[in-house]
Amino acid sequence: MASRKQKKQRKSVISSFLEITNGQTEETAVKILNATNWNLDEAILRFNNNSNNIDEDENEVEVDIEDEVRPPLPVVKDTLCYYPQYYQQKNPEVWESEDNSEVWGSEEPSDNKNNNNNLASLYRPPVDLMFNGSFEKAKDVGSDENKWLLVNLQSPKEFTSHTLNRDTWADEAVSQTIRASNFIFWQVYDDDDDDDDSECRKVCGYYKLDSLPVVLVIDPITGEKMRKWCGMVDPVSLLEDLLSFMESGPRDQLERATKTQLPPYPPVHEQMPAYPAVPEEPLQVARNLVCRIGIRLPDGRMIRRNFLLTDPVQLLWSFCFSQLEEANQTRQFRLTRPDPGAPKPLDYNSKMTFQESELNNSVILVTLE
Repeated sequence: MASRKQKKQRKSVISSFLEITNGQTEETAVKILNATNWNLDEAILRFNNNSNNIDEDENEVEVDIEDEVRPPLPVVKDTLCYYPQYYQQKNPEVWESEDNSEVWGSEEPSDNKNNNNNLASLYRPPVDLMFNGSFEKAKDVGSDENKWLLVNLQSPKEFTSHTLNRDTWADEAVSQTIRASNFIFWQVYDDDDDDDDSECRKVCGYYKLDSLPVVLVIDPITGEKMRKWCGMVDPVSLLEDLLSFMESGPRDQLERATKTQLPPYPPVHEQMPAYPAVPEEPLQVARNLVCRIGIRLPDGRMIRRNFLLTDPVQLLWSFCFSQLEEANQTRQFRLTRPDPGAPKPLDYNSKMTFQESELNNSVILVTLE
């Protein structure tokens, strides 16, 4: 008797098999999966090799998902497809050649030996769209070229990551939009659970992501997360959501926010307040204890500063005051967060901490009264 957990797992495997083989019956799926001890990869390969020879009357196997005749053999894990970052490290001489068909296999099968490569090719990452470099390098290029950073973090253990490659990034409209619009596409995967310094782990920690796959739109100038999609996102929905980012780049949007007419907002203080002393910037502190903020000063300079999440938000005024030119230190100023829609002024009298104010990875505009 199969356990409830086994039944649930097998139903999921059947669903994946039917999705990949498109048009097959559940009976056929159960028959082939049972013959391969419910190994999805092996079942797909067997189906590809023998799809023309399946006889519904011969060697019929009666399978009841509720009552199994025999216990399953131990699970055997294998690689569904290669990933370019891993292959680049192991085979740089092949990767650097113009023809990297050796990585993914030919587009059309020539014999049974190539079926595994052809299956990998179906789910291969969009190598022709991807930026080749680190996350920080991608941000630098995006900032220089005034392009948004479109990030896809994947896990080879999650089948949704593979369907993103097959259905979304391989979609012609999506790929053309990425090439022609204001985007730099950066994809990386979590290939080593023990490597805390991997690019994927760094980005997940920075943006507090707890599940993969995920797609982000990031402002490369400030590092601010603009949009987020979790799990599978179909091509049509993705393109609709990206429309607002196609009209202009991050620099254009920031300039518009700076020049936007601010709503009437009375000064909080009649006289310049006695700002608290600014402590030293926390540099040797765990990342999850730090609030990182980008600050646009009246003279156009863009600076970044880290604060402890437990610090009072009033320290933000103290730091901004210290960065103003001497001629402007006698004038009142206000801090504004340029969120989508109307800008949101910040209140100096607030007693909240940086963590309570949810300012992490935000951009703050400093304007003089």
